[in-house]
Amino acid sequence: MDTPQTADEWFVRLNSGHPVSPQDEAAFRVWLSKDPLNEKAYRDCQVRWTELAALGQSPELLARRAKALKAAAGTNSRRDLLRWAGGGLAAAVTAGVVYAGFAPSRAWAKYATGEGQRLTVPLPDGSELTLAPLSRARARFIDGGRIIELQDGQIFVRAARRPTPLMVRAGDCVVTGSGCQVQVTLNADKTEVLVADGGATVKPQGGRTRHLWSGQKLSGDLTTARIQAVDARTATEWREGRLVFRDQPLSDVVADFNRYSIEQFIIADPKLGALRLSGSFRYDGVEDFPQALESVLGLSVEPAGANRWRIASR
Repeated sequence: MDTPQTADEWFVRLNSGHPVSPQDEAAFRVWLSKDPLNEKAYRDCQVRWTELAALGQSPELLARRAKALKAAAGTNSRRDLLRWAGGGLAAAVTAGVVYAGFAPSRAWAKYATGEGQRLTVPLPDGSELTLAPLSRARARFIDGGRIIELQDGQIFVRAARRPTPLMVRAGDCVVTGSGCQVQVTLNADKTEVLVADGGATVKPQGGRTRHLWSGQKLSGDLTTARIQAVDARTATEWREGRLVFRDQPLSDVVADFNRYSIEQFIIADPKLGALRLSGSFRYDGVEDFPQALESVLGLSVEPAGANRWRIASR
């Protein structure tokens, strides 16, 4: 197999879905060391990959992907499937979701999502990272260390079982675990940790270490917060493009929608915020949400500008 010579070729080789051989890893290090611009070029590939998320709703892009997949059907070459996007980059893009690859490096790999986008990243140790809309995170897997840093927003981590625990940093809190599933949220310097499966330890700065099990969470001031029982399935449904509410105030429901969806809702009368709503609604296709507001709560939902909607009494 020929040795890649460009950043795009290396990106495809290291993210082909096959295990990275020691020979390829060594050759990649040599290629990086040859020119300081090589690492920048490689990082540019990762940035371009992430930016493909913004095209998730593009009919032209989806048509190109469908055409490429059809043309590649019946072949054994994953490389052919990876080249449809041009420049040696590839992504499975659907409803604002991007499945991106990760290659080993001493530099931090950075990931970000925009309004209505979510990003799923397979990591080199077999773990998986999913970013909610409007989230930023970075990761580094090198020399046996496994570190993910949440800078803003919300992530869901499937931590592969390894001798060395995976570490998630969020603000002044460190979460560690192996063979577990953890959701971590960081907004306005407030942290929430929820364990969806398995167990993980939570260590806030200046506080004692606590252990959470499936269906438990800590939120607010983690140094003093009590462990709460939660419905983990409901709390993590955003990964499927849905938000689930159980008898919650409309003000809270709208706040959640505005956080996840590119469509923004405005409550015209603050008194309406006290109305309560239950249901499961898509945030990446919000037709069912306005319908529920009109049919269940008897409200009016009218356009108020580009991607903006006004909720009012009839």
